[in-house]
Amino acid sequence: MFGMIVTMAASTMRLRFTDFLADPHDPDVMRRALEIEADVMTFEGGTATFWSRGVEVCSYPVEVLVSVETQGENASSADSRKYTVEDVRKQHRNAYQKWSAEDDERLLDMHDTGSSVEELAECFGRQPSAIRSRLDKLGADAEDSGVTPTVSQQSEVPPF
Repeated sequence: MFGMIVTMAASTMRLRFTDFLADPHDPDVMRRALEIEADVMTFEGGTATFWSRGVEVCSYPVEVLVSVETQGENASSADSRKYTVEDVRKQHRNAYQKWSAEDDERLLDMHDTGSSVEELAECFGRQPSAIRSRLDKLGADAEDSGVTPTVSQQSEVPPF
């Protein structure tokens, strides 16, 4: 369970660090500040994790953060989403939880054997967007089930 959960309307946050850190989008660039989009912050075991719509955006040890500043709401948050992590977990029991190495391995195995994103979301108790994001992070194509279609499943291509 999380030590602390902070929910908010989606906003741009500016994270300021104690020292230069590698940019998560370009490891060749070092930054002392970074702007991210997030709607939930969780704090557990000395780590601050930032989430957007149930998908982990980034995670940093608390001791490297000098400050977290909200930059205001985005136009995309005009729908005024108000929810708590507990509300989301009523439908997706593992929403906003860290992925374990074992879960990653099981996710890839199930994906490679043809499980759909919806089946994986149900099995892992997560939102479909979180499944797609995790598969992408692990280098797998969420739209490709990993199973080669049989001759009967392939579309008929006329010979030319």
